[in-house]
Amino acid sequence: MILQMLLVTIVAIIVTIDYNGPLLMLYRPLVAGSLVGLVLGDFQQGMIIGATLELMWLGVTAVGGYTPPDTISGAIVGTALGILSGHGVTAGVAIAVPVAVITQQLDVLAKTADIYFVKKADRDAESGDISKIGLYHYSSLIVIILFKVVPIFAALVLGANYIKDLFDKIPSVIMTGLNVAGGILPAIGFAMLLNMMLKKKMWVYMLIGFVFAAFLKLSTIGIALLGVAIAYLGTMGTNSTGSSMVAGNVEFQSDEEEELDLWVKNT
Repeated sequence: MILQMLLVTIVAIIVTIDYNGPLLMLYRPLVAGSLVGLVLGDFQQGMIIGATLELMWLGVTAVGGYTPPDTISGAIVGTALGILSGHGVTAGVAIAVPVAVITQQLDVLAKTADIYFVKKADRDAESGDISKIGLYHYSSLIVIILFKVVPIFAALVLGANYIKDLFDKIPSVIMTGLNVAGGILPAIGFAMLLNMMLKKKMWVYMLIGFVFAAFLKLSTIGIALLGVAIAYLGTMGTNSTGSSMVAGNVEFQSDEEEELDLWVKNT
């Protein structure tokens, strides 16, 4: 059990580094949940829980100074405890959501602590000494990792022994409600994403996709390829319009120059 928790903790370190550096999408709930399932010996269940959380958190984005719920901690802890408890998606989603909200505040504290290294780096840069700026950068990353990994490991150690017993004691009526909620939450994620994407000129494309899916029974891949084609044609049309405007401006400027030359000659 301890070995499994250590492996999950290593996964947490890897995805945290990815989120704050390479951005290879390892930090996304789908990938993080799959990695957790892999190290716990149930890759399929890890992927299912991760995919559910991915759909649920599609519209969660850090914009400006806003710190969103900590989807990394939520996905890792939820997937791990969902697998270890044997209750799968139901337990995974029920655990992931509160964990993500609670650890959101720890993420804010980690970024606040990083200000110390930012100020030291600024001070050294102003004096022309850049030899330690790299050290400050990696030191801040270590702080972020600690704020992320320690709560995850603690949640696994303290929660693994109680989650299974807790869910076994929950009445079947409540478990059914949790299952229904688990199915609804991905729809909420889609709604949040559409709320950001749907502009006045974009809603018609959603309508086209809905018609192809609901009435023409076109597959998801087919609709995606159709969307790529429409996006390409739209881009080509925009480029053509821009080129025409540029050509028109050049022609207009040429006419003005000719008129100016004639006026100079006549005067």
